[in-house]
Amino acid sequence: MAEPDFKKYDVKSAGNLALGQGGVITETGTTAITGNFVAIQMLTDTVFATLTETNHSGDDATTVTYVAGSIIYGNFTAITLTSGAVRIYKGTASPT
Repeated sequence: MAEPDFKKYDVKSAGNLALGQGGVITETGTTAITGNFVAIQMLTDTVFATLTETNHSGDDATTVTYVAGSIIYGNFTAITLTSGAVRIYKGTASPT
C-alpha cells in the first residue's frame, strides 16, 4: 500500500492540514457526513456505523467503542455515528 505523498503540500498547507484548520464539525446524531477529515475527537463514548478511511488496513473500525477524550487520526472521507458525540476536524488544504 502506497504512503500518502505529503511532499505535494507546502509547509503551511501541511501544517494546516494536520491541525484541521479547515474547520470542525460537531456531530451528536446519526447524520452521514462526507468530506476530507484528518482527525476525530470523541466528546463522549462513541460507536461508528460508518468510518471510511483511505490507506487503512486491519480490522473494521466500526466494531470498536472509542472512549470519551480519544482522538483518532487518518484520512477519513465518510463518518456516521451509531451513538456518541464527536468533533470532526476538516483537512481542506489544497496541494501546491
